[in-house]
Amino acid sequence: MDYPKSVPSAGLVNGKFVDENPLTGTPGSLIPADWGNGVTGEILEVISAAGMTPSESNLTQLLSAIRSISRSTAGLGIQRFTANGSFTVPAGVTKIWLSGCAGGGGGGACPGGTSATASGGSGGGAGQPVIKLMVAVTPGQVIPIVIGAAGMGASVTVAATAGGNTLVGTSGALLVLSGGSPGVSGLNAGGLIGGPSGGAGFPAGGDATDTTSNMAAGYGGHGASGPFGTGGSSARSATSTGFPGKSAYGFGAGGSGAGGYYISGVGSGQPGGQGAPGLMIIEW
Repeated sequence: MDYPKSVPSAGLVNGKFVDENPLTGTPGSLIPADWGNGVTGEILEVISAAGMTPSESNLTQLLSAIRSISRSTAGLGIQRFTANGSFTVPAGVTKIWLSGCAGGGGGGACPGGTSATASGGSGGGAGQPVIKLMVAVTPGQVIPIVIGAAGMGASVTVAATAGGNTLVGTSGALLVLSGGSPGVSGLNAGGLIGGPSGGAGFPAGGDATDTTSNMAAGYGGHGASGPFGTGGSSARSATSTGFPGKSAYGFGAGGSGAGGYYISGVGSGQPGGQGAPGLMIIEW
């Protein structure tokens, strides 16, 4: 689009429109119908492409239309999944960027018992994360999303569970993120008791400290943190019963292990902390 320079009767001066000047007798420029209709039609094409209805009284429609089109085609769309669902690729979009994580593992428990002291549980591992992974897609494509569940902290009698996998695409065809492994529960026994290792993950959960009779030890392992969440902090030990593990915060982090106890005799068990669920963010 340009000024109607090819139309001599338009009366352009230096290639631009001018007003009439009665004092000098200079005539004003004329707008040729073809040129005026062309400019108006081109503007209306942009407004219509944005899904808007043209209005004579709205003088900001062209700017609004350009901004709307930019959002839908220039990487400014975003959709966040915290539960299972599906994503439909918008018209004109051929690439998406994936950010998110799998579920974090639960923390191990401290066992109760009467034989002696007990070690605390170890922390759960963090779920595998991804940040801004580009994936080629087709407009109109429907992409199923599965969000990894949070790992459950162990009870005195039931082991902790791993975080669930997060999947993008049918059976994870586009992306599979692995859940964090669970922490391990402590042991009720005599003598020096080694603290269990943390659950594997991205990164792994913290190890529980060793425990021995009449020594202030046996702290639970911390839950692993990731880019989208913070693991549960270490739980302290005590004389005849430890403290329960702390649950993770946000997404993909691990729960901490329960603290142990270090005075021989009857001891009370404590549960591990809960892991955090997965997350998926799609941008285009």
